Amino acid sequence: MPTDIAVTPGRLDRKAVLVTGGAHGIGAAIADRFVAEGADVLVADVAAGRDSVGRDSAGRAVRCDVSVPEDVAAAVAEAEARFGGLDIMVNNAGLGSARDLVDLDDEEWARVIGVNLTGTFHGIRHAAPAIGRRGGGAILNMSSLAGGRALPGMGAYSAAKAGVEALTRTAAVELRGAGIRVNAIVPGLIGTAAAHGGAAVLARGLGVDDVGDYLDRRQGRWGRPDEVAEVAVHLVEDATAFTSGLLYAIDNGGSAS
Repeated sequence: MPTDIAVTPGRLDRKAVLVTGGAHGIGAAIADRFVAEGADVLVADVAAGRDSVGRDSAGRAVRCDVSVPEDVAAAVAEAEARFGGLDIMVNNAGLGSARDLVDLDDEEWARVIGVNLTGTFHGIRHAAPAIGRRGGGAILNMSSLAGGRALPGMGAYSAAKAGVEALTRTAAVELRGAGIRVNAIVPGLIGTAAAHGGAAVLARGLGVDDVGDYLDRRQGRWGRPDEVAEVAVHLVEDATAFTSGLLYAIDNGGSAS
């Protein structure tokens, strides 16, 4: 089993960063890793103010529902006020769903699409002008293996993540003139509390009796949030300034098998 990834500080020195959904799971791992790499990080999350926020980011957190455009605009403005600008936006906030399409009501559909897809749109729309004022930077979106395959019981989530991938490609083309590169991470099964808690739903969607069966056949093991955070650093650091429009799978070859 791999050990924790060693950090070589400095890859994001003096970068101003906003991470949505950064109070827990993958988002928290990204926020903490960015701080370790020298960035100033503001976490925007509906859970801001709870004990789960206030880790290495020194409590720099604002409450934000990404489905509400005014919340996202306010979070971007707060990052600019605190840090003097914004260099990097990480659209990580997400919300799952565990109902067949015929059982979904309009409210649940709208909420899942609103957080995962519309929330990413709000992040791009409001962060891009701020990043442009700094002369360019990076936007990183969070997709999922669900965005590229049928997962029964997760139709709303799958549709939202497929939309995130389309938004990523479009934004990469539209924003390159402003020096803004846009990429997306496409994680497989990452061992967060939410993923473990929803293992039965995941197993059903993946067409197996147990998530362990899928892991054995496709990934070999659960991925770790810090492994996602390492790729996140790579995709936003200056060394990858010519990388844009990329959908980066992190699944130990699962999507290739």
